[in-house]
Amino acid sequence: MNKIVLIVSCAAVTLLPRIIPYFASSALSKLPRFLRKCMMLLPVAALGALIFPLALTDFSSQWYAGLVGVAAAFICSLLKGPMILSIIIALISTTLMLLV
Repeated sequence: MNKIVLIVSCAAVTLLPRIIPYFASSALSKLPRFLRKCMMLLPVAALGALIFPLALTDFSSQWYAGLVGVAAAFICSLLKGPMILSIIIALISTTLMLLV
């Protein structure tokens, strides 16, 4: 029973931050433009804060492989490439660095 409660509570904690912006979209339209843009970029910033440390620590012996992948994705997104292209380029560059 305790495992079920734990799983349901973890699901709720994960689901709520994703549902709230959907229902709060009408309230976002009343905010100033700068604040609206900040709120729209918040999920991307949070995801970056979660992924970047793992990219450096996941490959302990070849830490530079994760850094190269992050740099490749950054450059692709800086050049306004599509998100899927950034992901594919990051995967390929990280894999190549691990194989070298």
